[in-house]
Amino acid sequence: VVDLPAGSEFRALQLAGVRQVEMNAGADRSGRGRDRSVGLAAWNAIAGGGATARDRGGSAAAEVPPDDALLPPAADLDAVRASSRFAAPAAAPGGRRFEAATSSPRGPFGATDVNTSEYLAGSVSVTIVLPESDGSVDPSTETWSADREADVVARIAAGLEWVRLQEPQAGLSFVYHLIAGRTDPRARTSYEPIRRAADPGGTTGEDLWVKQIASKLGYASGDRFTRMRAFDADTRAADGTDWAVTIFVADSLVDADGKFADGRFAYTWIGGPHMVLTYDDAAWGIDRMDMVVRHEILHSFWAFDEYAASACTCSEHRGYLDGADANCTACNPAFVPCVMITDGDAMCPATRRQIGWADLDGDGTIDVVGEDPATFLDPVTSPVCGVPALSGLATVVAPTNRNPATSTSRASISINRIAGVDVRADGAPWAAASAADGGWGLPQERFSASFAGLTAGWHHLEARAIDDHGNLQAAAAVADVAVYAPAASMGDTVRASRLASGSVQLGWSPCPGATSYRIYRASSGAGPWTAAAVAAAASWVDAAPSGPAYYQVRPVDACGAEQAP
Repeated sequence: VVDLPAGSEFRALQLAGVRQVEMNAGADRSGRGRDRSVGLAAWNAIAGGGATARDRGGSAAAEVPPDDALLPPAADLDAVRASSRFAAPAAAPGGRRFEAATSSPRGPFGATDVNTSEYLAGSVSVTIVLPESDGSVDPSTETWSADREADVVARIAAGLEWVRLQEPQAGLSFVYHLIAGRTDPRARTSYEPIRRAADPGGTTGEDLWVKQIASKLGYASGDRFTRMRAFDADTRAADGTDWAVTIFVADSLVDADGKFADGRFAYTWIGGPHMVLTYDDAAWGIDRMDMVVRHEILHSFWAFDEYAASACTCSEHRGYLDGADANCTACNPAFVPCVMITDGDAMCPATRRQIGWADLDGDGTIDVVGEDPATFLDPVTSPVCGVPALSGLATVVAPTNRNPATSTSRASISINRIAGVDVRADGAPWAAASAADGGWGLPQERFSASFAGLTAGWHHLEARAIDDHGNLQAAAAVADVAVYAPAASMGDTVRASRLASGSVQLGWSPCPGATSYRIYRASSGAGPWTAAAVAAAASWVDAAPSGPAYYQVRPVDACGAEQAP
């Protein structure tokens, strides 16, 4: 998301990866800061097809990062929610099978606040943090410039655009936020990150400055993973996206080798919540940051490294669809080119499965967006008097999370949304039902439909849901309902006779559709008529009429409606 001057929105909308364009926004609604001059410069660089780069002269076979995929400690949902700047969502009410999962705006259907990068499909919030040292603990040796900030954003966006184009069915889109310490005090730190060891497993590097920046962003409780997971969850909620990741880029313009003191320059915490890069990415150089980013972002969504120096093995497996590291060069002599080996322009089947891009059921759609939705009908009263109706709940169905890793909860999650519900009676053409809230687009939608014009008798009603990925419920929800016809008129069939006892015997021919008969009595043929009895059969005895008696018999149908005599 960037702010553009009037007239530029048409240029923006020509780019397929653009999810949102804000025109001259007066305030940052996310509360996370946005330098508009940097955003516009980055946008122009992307839209113009290039960005000003500083090349460190790295070779074509750039340096392999040491151990760049790290498993974070297991996420604690309660701790993440406690660190959040916003109230935790209320628990969803129990009920039918799929109603128990949350459909809160804090994430896709079924996700919790720790599930911020489970599979790579849908919309992703990307927050780019550029730390700036204030010199209070470490000497400040690096200083960002607006041009280099814009260059970093452009390179990251270019890398993610490459990823987006690799799988159209994933429907990827990205919302970008920039928090630059040069202009935003929340990204200023007492430390000079590039002068320290990255020390991802310890407390002398990343742990210091990431926690400090997270605190300034409003996340002051828990370790750095808890804070950044809470930040990602809140960013996702504010943006209305499915996932969120944060990218820290340490300035290394002055640094001799573009690496942290322990030799690291690019690494990712697997499955989130963040990754860490340097501006130069060692021998890769800023002009190839897009290549580094596309490799690292796949780690955020559970992909394995496949180069031998990573110590990969073909028996390892993880990811939402539980994919093996079958393309590892250390154990597969028939490996194929892949972005997880060289950061190059190829995506192999093994990596695709790890990030959720596999069609395991062979239906032509990648599994993470390929589950058919379902409908659950409310109880239907039968027989029906008048016009039959259906109502109920349409819900997406989450694909099963098969990830054996335990650093995040194994929630089954769907990014799909209900796009409509079709109904029909007796095999007639399908017609659209109505959304209870006036429109479709949520993971769960209540619906209703009526069926005017049905004749008396039994009818077979059906309802099926469709989602925004084109998945159509294969087996419709059904209800069989009987429609009552109104009772027929009595005609001239009523007979009356006085018995020896003085009682009056009434009899008549049964009326089709009548379930009972109401008898009215009057002392004159002109009325007024007074209800005297209800008879279930086609006869009735008036035991003690006093004086002259006149009678009307009115048939009553199953709906309680009374026919004229």
